[in-house]
Amino acid sequence: MPELPEVETVARRLSTVLSGKVIQGVSVLREKSFQGDPSRLTGLTIKSVSRRAKIISINFHEDIKIIVHLKMTGQLIYFSKKEKIGGGHPSQDWVSKLPSSHTRIVMDLSDGAKLFFNDMRVFGWWKVVSGEGAELEFQKYGPDVNTDAFSLEYFLSKLPNRRVSIKQVVMDNKVVAGIGNIYASEALFLAKIDPTRATNSLSKKEVTRLFPFLKKVIEDGINAGGTTFDGKYVDVFGFAGSYQNQLKVYGQDGENCKICKSIIEKVKLGGRGSYFCPSCQK
Repeated sequence: MPELPEVETVARRLSTVLSGKVIQGVSVLREKSFQGDPSRLTGLTIKSVSRRAKIISINFHEDIKIIVHLKMTGQLIYFSKKEKIGGGHPSQDWVSKLPSSHTRIVMDLSDGAKLFFNDMRVFGWWKVVSGEGAELEFQKYGPDVNTDAFSLEYFLSKLPNRRVSIKQVVMDNKVVAGIGNIYASEALFLAKIDPTRATNSLSKKEVTRLFPFLKKVIEDGINAGGTTFDGKYVDVFGFAGSYQNQLKVYGQDGENCKICKSIIEKVKLGGRGSYFCPSCQK
C-alpha cells in the first residue's frame, strides 16, 4: 500500500494534467469500486487534485468532490492523444490496452482524454461526496505528519499509558496520518529507538528526538517522488520514486548496518515486518 509520499506525488502530478478538464461522463465497470451517482459529475470542471492522509481528492468549483483510495493495488492512469501517464500499483496494465481486465472506472474528459481507475484486488474505491462528506471521511484520521497540526505537543499528548510498541503507534492513522511501514522503520532508526519498545517506556527526551525524524523521512520521501521497493509503487508519470536509495534499514535484514556494521534484524510487530539495528537502536 502506498504511504503518504507516494500518494502526495500522484496527487500533485495528476493536478497538473486534470485541472481545467471538463468531465464528459463516468462509466462504472464494477459497482463495488464506486459510491455515489456518477451522473452528478457530468459537465463539471476539475479545479484541482489534492491529498489528505492516503486519500486523493478530486476537487470542483461546486460543493462536490471525488475522494479516491488506492488501497493495495489501485492505479490512476491519465490517457490523452499526447500522453499516457499513471500512478499506483505497477502491473502489466501500464503498457496493455486500456481499458484492461482490471479497469473498474473510466472518466471521460474534454479533448478526448480519459482517466482510468484500475484495481486488481478491488479494495480501492471512489466516493462522490460533498465538502462536508469529505471532512467526515478525513476526520477518521489524525493530522497529516507533514503539517503544523502534527506538533510535538500533540504527539506527546497521544502517547501516555500506551503499552503497544512505538512503531505501532506511529503507524496508527488515528494518531498521525501517512506513516506506513517503510517510513516508520526509517524514522525510528534515525532516532536510535528500538521499534519494539513499549510506547510508555519512552522518555519525553526520546519522543522529542523521534518527532523531527518522522517529519524528515516523509519530506525526504516526497522530494524523492516516493519509494519503489520490490515492485511496489510507481508515480504518476510511470517513473519509479528514488527514496529506496536512501533506506537505512527497511528490507535489509541480514545486511550490515550502515552505521555500526551490526546485522540488521527483522521482527513482526502488529503483523508487519519491522527492521532495526539491535546495536544502534535501544
